[in-house]
Amino acid sequence: MPTVYVRRVCLKDSLSDTEVAAYWTFIQQEFIPVALNVQGIRSVKLYSGAGGLRADMRAVFEMDDAGAYERLLADLRMRPLIAKIYAAWDMRTASQTFLREVTPELLRALSGSA
Repeated sequence: MPTVYVRRVCLKDSLSDTEVAAYWTFIQQEFIPVALNVQGIRSVKLYSGAGGLRADMRAVFEMDDAGAYERLLADLRMRPLIAKIYAAWDMRTASQTFLREVTPELLRALSGSA
């Protein structure tokens, strides 16, 4: 069933402005194109909150199903890219959320009706 994965992060305070700019270039030019080739990943969008390009940022992955997230993590092409991304994050502020789209199929599954 359609699922959205949201990762909320802040970058490490120790990153210079040049490193922050390089991080965003890397995400847009290297990470997202590879992520979009993982089966079940429909889209990846980046959002910036009140913290500009350093804090309160969200990556939103629209997926065919929650299993696409597991395929993303297991994909050999993604592993070095994910490691580079995590290295820039302040993990004390990171959070994640999975949201299922409310569809007729979900309603049938949750109600026990066929």
